[in-house]
Amino acid sequence: MFTRQPASNAKTIGDIKPVDKTFDRTLDALRPGGDASGGIHTGAATRPVSRQDGTLSIIGNDLTIVGQGLRIITRGTLQVEGKVEGDVVGNEVIIGEKGQVTGVVSGQTVVVHGAVAGTVKGVNVVLSSTARVDGDVLHNQLSVEQGAHLDGRVRRPADPSELAPVLE
Repeated sequence: MFTRQPASNAKTIGDIKPVDKTFDRTLDALRPGGDASGGIHTGAATRPVSRQDGTLSIIGNDLTIVGQGLRIITRGTLQVEGKVEGDVVGNEVIIGEKGQVTGVVSGQTVVVHGAVAGTVKGVNVVLSSTARVDGDVLHNQLSVEQGAHLDGRVRRPADPSELAPVLE
């Protein structure tokens, strides 16, 4: 059974405040002039990122995406906190600490905090201390933090255009 509350008690979307402070920081990072750090936060939960164009897509930690020949493509930023069995392509791709990708991860910038079983391809690739990559890394610039696990070949192609993600 539903009851209607008087209009004086009605709340608007602006009155509702999120409880999760990580979500607040994510929203602040996406607002123009919001987060002054302008980059990846080092908080334990997620790593919200400040976007120039405001496009941030997140595959949550409760989501598993599986498909033969699957290819997830975005022109903005994709943050993977869940599990993807397929290729992930974007201007910027972030694999969160709990994130897992089995396939090719490709982007202008690729930041890995979680696990990748497959090829990592990007102009700028960062493997954090919690990263686990079982596969090859193709890059123009590579940063590997102490503690990162990498089992594969590392290569800088002679032609940098090989690294450009195909966003179509």
